[in-house]
Amino acid sequence: ITVCPPPWDYWNFQLNNHWMESLEYRQRQSVHVNSTHAKVHGEGGKMVTIVVCGEKPRGGVGERANWIDTSGHKFGTMTLRWVRPASDPCPQPQCRVVPVTSLAECLDD
Repeated sequence: ITVCPPPWDYWNFQLNNHWMESLEYRQRQSVHVNSTHAKVHGEGGKMVTIVVCGEKPRGGVGERANWIDTSGHKFGTMTLRWVRPASDPCPQPQCRVVPVTSLAECLDD
């Protein structure tokens, strides 16, 4: 998932189970990412890439992207929200599914 968040007071992304309950964040810190601790990249450091994967990606992916752990869940929901964005409409995230073995190459695209 790649997006250029608008100027904001706050934003976050999180995975949820199929009842829309947040995944276990006390034992697994990698089930959410927010504007405070997200890794950014691109021109001006404004792009955010989020990798949702059931296993920690290898090949330097963790240094370039924000890994979100599925915590063993195969189904659920995800939420990306902005709090008081400075622009309207908000940008649309670009999502794609890739094999975990190709992840490092895909991040270079």
